[in-house]
Amino acid sequence: MQLFRFRICSKFPFSCMRLLHKRLSVMAGFVVVVAVVLMNTAVTRRQLSVQDEAQGWVRHTQNVLLELTTVESLLKDAETGERGYLYTGDARYLAPYNDALSQLDTHLNRLAELTRDNPRQQPRIAALKPLVTEKRDELAQCIRVFGEGDKDQARALVLSGAGKSLMDQIRSLAEDVRGDENNLLDERLHAVKSSTARLVGTLYFSCALAIIALALLAWFVIRSIAERERYTAALQEREERFRVTLASIGDAVIATDDRGCVTFMNAIAEQLTGVPLARGRGLFIKTVFPIYNERTGAEAENPVMKVMEHGRITGLANHTILKRPDGKEIPIEDSAAPIYGDAKKLLGVVMVFRDATADRKAQAVLRKAEKLAAAGRLAATVAHEINNPLEAVNNLVFLTRSLPDLPESARQYLELMEQQLNRVAHTTRQTLGFYRESSDAAPVKLADVVQSVVKLYENKLKSKNITVEVDTGVVGPIRGLFGELQQVIANLVSNAADAVEPGGKINIAVRPAEVEHEQGVIVSVADDGRGVPPENRDEIFEPFFTTKKDVGTGLGLWVSREIAVRHGGTLTLASSGDGRSGAVFTLFLPYPTDVNFAETAGAGEN
Repeated sequence: MQLFRFRICSKFPFSCMRLLHKRLSVMAGFVVVVAVVLMNTAVTRRQLSVQDEAQGWVRHTQNVLLELTTVESLLKDAETGERGYLYTGDARYLAPYNDALSQLDTHLNRLAELTRDNPRQQPRIAALKPLVTEKRDELAQCIRVFGEGDKDQARALVLSGAGKSLMDQIRSLAEDVRGDENNLLDERLHAVKSSTARLVGTLYFSCALAIIALALLAWFVIRSIAERERYTAALQEREERFRVTLASIGDAVIATDDRGCVTFMNAIAEQLTGVPLARGRGLFIKTVFPIYNERTGAEAENPVMKVMEHGRITGLANHTILKRPDGKEIPIEDSAAPIYGDAKKLLGVVMVFRDATADRKAQAVLRKAEKLAAAGRLAATVAHEINNPLEAVNNLVFLTRSLPDLPESARQYLELMEQQLNRVAHTTRQTLGFYRESSDAAPVKLADVVQSVVKLYENKLKSKNITVEVDTGVVGPIRGLFGELQQVIANLVSNAADAVEPGGKINIAVRPAEVEHEQGVIVSVADDGRGVPPENRDEIFEPFFTTKKDVGTGLGLWVSREIAVRHGGTLTLASSGDGRSGAVFTLFLPYPTDVNFAETAGAGEN
């Protein structure tokens, strides 16, 4: 490089001289600025030391004056305490006297220590100490005499004027000390002011020199910047075109350098990863883009690292999820490609990925549709095969009920059996497509439906010692199919019985309600089990979804919601999933709007 520069200079000597002149000028400017800064630092440090010293002497003088004032104040307090005691005879008035005497020696010694460096003050302080001692003795004598009961002698001592004479001498000495210290204070304050003025002048002068030097230096720097701007304009234009192109891509894009650290993210990448570019720039790709195997939960190999290792385009394995900082998991699909420079040197990696949630849901819906179609064909076949024997069993139950000597309890059980057989027969007819619910709709009292279901599951509830509370208010009948509505409520009660622990509780309530400006009846089934976890709430009404493992088909709630919808109503879930409040399933069924139907049903009160 030095040889190359030399050759250019030998070919263009004038240009080289100009370049050398510019560099020397810039260096000279830097030297001047550094010299000014160093000089300013030295002078400022010296002035600050002088100012600190002067301020220290000011504080010293102020302390002397404070100690002198404190000594005078303590003597006054002692004298006040003595006078109060002599006038009242109450020993409590001696508190100021005792406090003053306990502090007086300390402040006298402190005053002597502070004035040790002042030859003019030392004789005064030396004269002050015996006067203070004499005054203290005078006060103590009066108090002692008064305490011995000789009040007249104590009063005579006070009226003798000895104490006042001592205080006058003390005040005179104190005024001399104070006057000398005030003079010193004025001198030292003037020294501080002069030092401050010199410091300010030095700072102004140094700043002026620095401004001039910086102005010259800035002139050279601005000229150099202008030259560099011409060369960087084209590069910035290319970078902006690259940034706009990547930001406009519909998929998420992340670019890294050759170490795997993030250099660019478009808006979609920021949204999917949950990490803004301002925070993610410079971070390692695994920190911004943590991916795992959806099935095993193990950390997946990052495609950027694979590209850097193998140097070719790489895609993600199937069933890969991206974990955001907020804990949300997003299924993704992506590919990564290397970025090479002109010399085939790896400059970084660009990765393009997208959210595959919609694709996964579409595939899941397709699989469920296929399952439902297969289940429908199987159900139709099974329904066809069991329909005939079911009719035979139903006839046998009817004949058995007709026996004259049949006990009443057995007759009730046979009635329940016949109801459930009719329910099964109804289900088979629905499955075969031979049954249209609109033709058989009739007034249904939901309170009767609830009572029949509770009676049906009486043994199951007793076996787990479950308490069932039923509250059927005064509600009118709705239009529907008794068997289908019984199937819905039976599903809800059966699920609640499975959910609660032994000794648990189930509440069933029937009450009038208004939902979205539509009048109707609500049947709520609440239990005190563990509730439905948040991750299962979106799937609880999906076909083939179950949490009962081997004993559930995953069709009960799905069929129940379909029945509710066919009746013009809704079936919803409310659950905290916190293990305390359980689950509450709410079935809403609207009142019929047909006037003739209402007249046929009558009042219909439960």
